[in-house]
Amino acid sequence: MEVFIGNLPGRATLRELHACIGEVGLRADFRRHVGEDRGRRRYHFFVARTASRVEGEALIARLHGRCLGGRPLVVREYRPRVPDPAWRGAERRINPW
Repeated sequence: MEVFIGNLPGRATLRELHACIGEVGLRADFRRHVGEDRGRRRYHFFVARTASRVEGEALIARLHGRCLGGRPLVVREYRPRVPDPAWRGAERRINPW
């Protein structure tokens, strides 16, 4: 199962996050993601892969709402974004000339 771990402080390190998850007693693989929302604010999140759904649900139950660097973590099942079907075949350039 893949688990989304978000609302991370921008200065959080992988070591701090690993220590936080290590307290739960689960081994997880990580992928780090950084992006910008519409307000041009940067956001950071990790996707952790657990060995089973049971371990993933335990990770969600133990970490959701826990503070890391003064911010409450948002932890849920990871759902990758899919492209909007309205964009299929549409002109995507801002200036179409």
